[in-house]
Amino acid sequence: MSLSPSSPVLDPKAKRIAFVIEKLAQRSGGAERVLIETANALSRRGHHVEIISHEYRGVPPFYATAPGVILSNLRMPQQTRWKQLLHPFREAMHRLPDLPVFDRVVWLSRNGAFWRRLQLHLRAVRPDVVIGFMPPAISAVALAKTDHPMRRVASMHNAPEQDFHNPARWDPSRLDRRRRLALMSKIDKIAVLLPEYRDWYPANLQDRVLVLPNAVTPIAPEVLAASRRGHTIISVGRLATVKRHGMLIDSWSQLAERFPDWKLKIFGEGPIKAELEAQIRARGLEGKVILMGHRSDIAQYYLTASILAHPAEFEGFPLAVTEALASGLPVVGFEDCSGLNRLVQDGVSGRLVSAEGDRAENFAKALGQLMTDAELRLSLGAAGPSSVAAYAPDKVIDMWEEMLFGP
Repeated sequence: MSLSPSSPVLDPKAKRIAFVIEKLAQRSGGAERVLIETANALSRRGHHVEIISHEYRGVPPFYATAPGVILSNLRMPQQTRWKQLLHPFREAMHRLPDLPVFDRVVWLSRNGAFWRRLQLHLRAVRPDVVIGFMPPAISAVALAKTDHPMRRVASMHNAPEQDFHNPARWDPSRLDRRRRLALMSKIDKIAVLLPEYRDWYPANLQDRVLVLPNAVTPIAPEVLAASRRGHTIISVGRLATVKRHGMLIDSWSQLAERFPDWKLKIFGEGPIKAELEAQIRARGLEGKVILMGHRSDIAQYYLTASILAHPAEFEGFPLAVTEALASGLPVVGFEDCSGLNRLVQDGVSGRLVSAEGDRAENFAKALGQLMTDAELRLSLGAAGPSSVAAYAPDKVIDMWEEMLFGP
């Protein structure tokens, strides 16, 4: 059959790619953003891209997908009547003791539907490669049995000890933590963000682990030169305990009287928002510390602020930090924060704060030093763009294609 002039001509090199993530709807985290930006870039290169999630919320992603990227939710957006009736029983079952036999029942209740539905979907769409983003999706990808060959990829987005051993992340059961690592043997390629994360994996997995950093969009030199920096410090990240926004507010309370013309703007949403609001009121910092929520125009704040404060406990490859560096913004974070301490050079592109002693006081001193020294801020900020130049988007997407389709 001949194609009409208007019929699309398929690129014979195009591949069918399936990204898998458990929850995506209206989530604005770094991993979700990386997934969508990578999916969009691969779609623009001619590949057939689908993003698969498994969640009840029937709303679109926070970040926009490119035309042609397919979104598939394996779970019904609304629970049926009988599932609503069973919900209290499932919740009670999830509180069973973390002991043998009980743990298997609870694990299947929490995770079984995801990988079984994913298995049926992959058998139907038959992708060339499937990429699990973060442990719940990676486990589902590893468990899904298909009747066609496909490459299975794990995309990791944090320090591995956090993803595999921290009971506060993902499924808290000991059984799930053991299975997360054991199931990596069923994965063909494991993408990690930094070289030290590769070294963490056991010897039997080392040859599958590749370093694949997040992409960082460069800022044009003329845009950087035209930027006008005000007396504003910004902090960007989910409002969760691990980001230590509460500690940052404590630090700011030590600086507020000395620097009355400075403001701290915190961007993000999350479970401790009300707690942070109450803390700001208790410290009398209304109007000095401002919770900005989610902002689609965050890029302009990187160009008009003077410092990025990032006091997180740990990170994988923090987008807020790399975007600040690309925007000529000096970064202040802790010396023991994984990811950040690899990207920020103390005294070159920012300040790495001592973890010894009173963290809030140490952080306040580091911020105060930069707030009083405009020349230091400028010199530290000037070093940022070149420090992240190796992570330009085209270079990173080339690395993705090599991992997905190479040997």
